[in-house]
Amino acid sequence: MPVFTDLDRALAERPYEVALVACPHDHHQDLTLRLADAGSAVWKEKPYALILEHAVQLATRDVRVLAHRPHGQLLQLAADRLTAWGRLLSYRIRITRPVGDYTGTWRASAKRAGGGAICDLGYHAFDLISRWAIRPGTHPTTVYAVTTGSPAHRPAVAVEESAHLTITHADGCAGTVHLSRCEERADEVDLVAEHGRITIAGDRAKIQTADTGGITHRVDMTSDDDPWAAMLGHHVRSLGEAAVTAAEARVGVAATALMEAAYTSVRLRRPAPVATVQTPGPGSAHLPERLVS
Repeated sequence: MPVFTDLDRALAERPYEVALVACPHDHHQDLTLRLADAGSAVWKEKPYALILEHAVQLATRDVRVLAHRPHGQLLQLAADRLTAWGRLLSYRIRITRPVGDYTGTWRASAKRAGGGAICDLGYHAFDLISRWAIRPGTHPTTVYAVTTGSPAHRPAVAVEESAHLTITHADGCAGTVHLSRCEERADEVDLVAEHGRITIAGDRAKIQTADTGGITHRVDMTSDDDPWAAMLGHHVRSLGEAAVTAAEARVGVAATALMEAAYTSVRLRRPAPVATVQTPGPGSAHLPERLVS
């Protein structure tokens, strides 16, 4: 595929079915809107948007965010099991990476990147949470976020390098999310529902269920799939399907609301409410009239 660093040049070449946006976060909104308004479906890197107002704008266009985790077999299995296990009671998500010195890059700038670990790693968690909390009355209501800066052994940056979030939901479910750019690599999800539990760490998962006699059954699994390939295959197969784009927009807006609440909590040093948004489908002539905290 052709790759451009100048949008005007790209648009002058020819029309495109799909445009991929991968650039510093402060350019995402303008480039995505221009491409969408030029008639391209846009698949963009995370986050869906940096602020909720921008996410609502994108929800009326043919825009999807490229988040690979929901397309992994183990997390798809988890989503499937949650529909049979009743209410989600609690969850724990841990996403950490050992990142090198990035002081001279745009990711070290709060203005250009929109934030640090919460925006970069946390968006993956917010995307998953927004896909799980789809039953009526299960939406997130508050986020309490605590962040830390650069450790002594690393060059300091202006953005948060680690964060710990506590998220409460309308139905009483409580979740924690731990994020860090300064720890060994980890991708962990632990979901506890009324009738079962699934714990995922990397490519391994453990499912636990209890029968009516109180006996616990456990199944261990390993997956060697490629979530990135599955993600791209899904978007190719569903290209042009307005219902799929609308569902992705709902997730994107909800994830952005969680991220915005997390940064509000960091700024105010207390729990912050999560806004709820009524999102129209792509092609709607009108934006939502209300953002409700």
